[in-house]
Amino acid sequence: MIENQKIPEDYVKGIGGANIEQRLTTIQQQVLSRTFLSRILEEYKPYETQIRREGIESAIETLRKTIKVETVGTPSTWGKSVEAISISFAHEDPMTAMKVTEKLAALFVEENSRVREQLVTSVSSFLEQELQDAQRLLEVKERAISEFKTRYVTELPEQKEANLRTLDRLQTELNTTTETIHSLTARQSLFEKTLMQYEQYEMKDRASSPLMPSVRSQSVQDPLIVRLSELQKQLATLMAMYKDTYPDVAALKEEIAELQSRIAENRHFVQSKESPLDRHVEVGRVVDSSTQKLASQMDEVRLDITNLKAKEARIKRDMRELENRVERTPSHEQQLMILVRDYDNMQKNYQALLDKRLNARVAENLEKRQQGEQIRVMDPANLPQKAEKPNRLAIMIFGFIGGGGFGIALALGIDQLNPTFKRREEVELLPGIQVLASIPEFLTLSPQISVPAKTGLRITSDSSPALSIQKPTAIRNGFTLENLGLVAKWQPRSIAAEQYRMAATKLALSSEGRHSTVVEIASALTGEGKTTTVVNLGYTMARDLGKKTLLIDCDFQRPALHHYARIPARAGLTELLDGQTSLENCLSVIDESACSILAAGGLTGEYNELWRIQQLKTILPTLREQFQYIFLNTPPVLSSASVGILASLADEIVWVIRAGSTPRNLVRKAFTMLSLATRQQVILNRVDAQSMAHHIYGYAMPYASERLIEKVK
Repeated sequence: MIENQKIPEDYVKGIGGANIEQRLTTIQQQVLSRTFLSRILEEYKPYETQIRREGIESAIETLRKTIKVETVGTPSTWGKSVEAISISFAHEDPMTAMKVTEKLAALFVEENSRVREQLVTSVSSFLEQELQDAQRLLEVKERAISEFKTRYVTELPEQKEANLRTLDRLQTELNTTTETIHSLTARQSLFEKTLMQYEQYEMKDRASSPLMPSVRSQSVQDPLIVRLSELQKQLATLMAMYKDTYPDVAALKEEIAELQSRIAENRHFVQSKESPLDRHVEVGRVVDSSTQKLASQMDEVRLDITNLKAKEARIKRDMRELENRVERTPSHEQQLMILVRDYDNMQKNYQALLDKRLNARVAENLEKRQQGEQIRVMDPANLPQKAEKPNRLAIMIFGFIGGGGFGIALALGIDQLNPTFKRREEVELLPGIQVLASIPEFLTLSPQISVPAKTGLRITSDSSPALSIQKPTAIRNGFTLENLGLVAKWQPRSIAAEQYRMAATKLALSSEGRHSTVVEIASALTGEGKTTTVVNLGYTMARDLGKKTLLIDCDFQRPALHHYARIPARAGLTELLDGQTSLENCLSVIDESACSILAAGGLTGEYNELWRIQQLKTILPTLREQFQYIFLNTPPVLSSASVGILASLADEIVWVIRAGSTPRNLVRKAFTMLSLATRQQVILNRVDAQSMAHHIYGYAMPYASERLIEKVK
């Protein structure tokens, strides 16, 4: 019996490995191995004689075959659950059988415990090794992520937002610097223009001195006033674009206020001088002071412009660096994502291995304390009370059923592989074929005919006569062992004779109005009853229908018609065709009926079957004048080349097919070989009596008051 784990699996999950069926299969293979079976043979010696005779390998194989291990369980929708194991061993000695069975059960229990302990131990070792490998790989991956972040610290995804903000700030700073440079450049231009105006003013002022009274009268505009006007225009332009708090606007306002103050001081100072010369000298001094101040301011502006351009270049360089960082961020983000993903998977794997190792250690302790799934012997082996085999009744029953089934299957298989015609209806399915009669299988020796030991043949009217045959020495009343197939004569009231009369009547009706009719009796193979059909048809046509009939044996290789003659003629067809004798000397009769036989004759001299058939063609008109029906007994169609010529001589072709024997494909092949315009008719021969229609008229036994052959004295 298989005991489940004693501690619920909700608390401790055991390591089952493969399912119980696979584990039992493994244990069975180990128990039935050569090592264990050799120990059993040495300990209990169940096959000592076989070991001495055939060797230990043969005994091991025999022991393995006699041991049966079966599982016992309850079937369900999910399959059969294994609840117990049944172990049995058959041996002629009951005590040996019991001991070997007990040993096998003990081996199963031991092997199950050993396999489970080995399993949990190997699982723990494996998980420990896998855990160490996973930890090492995890550490390697952690170092790789750390080195990656250190190397690309400014290009990581989390720095992208900071880089973009810095880039925006630098862009704003760049715009401000550019505008400042433009403003200072404009101021520099203004300073240069003002200096030029001061120089012009100084030149004009010199020309307007007292030594040059003609020039003095000309008005000279003050450069400070000119600059003030330009600054005011520039301020108006900036005010239209920016607010009062804008730095350039504030700077212009301060400069305008300073110019206005200086202009006011210069005017007050000049007006305080009484003489024009003093005023002129004072004005020149003021201009020189303004020029120096403007030059100093212009130098400051140039220096500021240089510094601002350097700053602009640095800002552009920093912006390019930041743009490159932002562009490289997606690539590094993808790389970092791969590293992090691998790290997360490794971390999950490491955690799973950690949990499994803990569970494996618990399961290992569970197995060591015998608390896991175990195999326990519930029903020990007992001493057998009766022999298990052989079961003779079962052997007889199964042998009978198997033999009958094999015979039926063999018959059906042969019929399927080589189908034949068994019933009249099957033949009638062939196109262009008319079935004249179905001849049942009949005994060529009637139970009413007995052959005495010395006087030949006699007929007895006893209800249960006995047949005794010795070598015949004479012919009585035309009855011999060779012509017993003439059922139309010896059993005229049988079903076979009635079917021959039916076939003869149909032939007579089909040839009505014809003076003479030549009928070829053909078959596909030998042994189909063709000669018997020729004799019975011809005899019936002559005796019952009163037609003068001639039977010609055209089968030169296997002639047989001469056996049916009451007194065989000394010559035959061969001598007649060679012109050695007349027709009257070649004919023989069966009895007093108008049925003559033209046997094949002797085959001495040159023998050429095709040439003989051509000769027959020349004498056939003469035979038609003397006989109303001429039956040609021909060789088999599939084994003779002369059948085609004989078919061209015949008015009617009658095929003989042996029921249940002749394959259908050979019959079709024969029909194809003789595909003539004449009508082809069939007689199905040797039909099983059970396949005959129940309404067919006839008697297998003659009437009690009628004797077939007179008693021989």
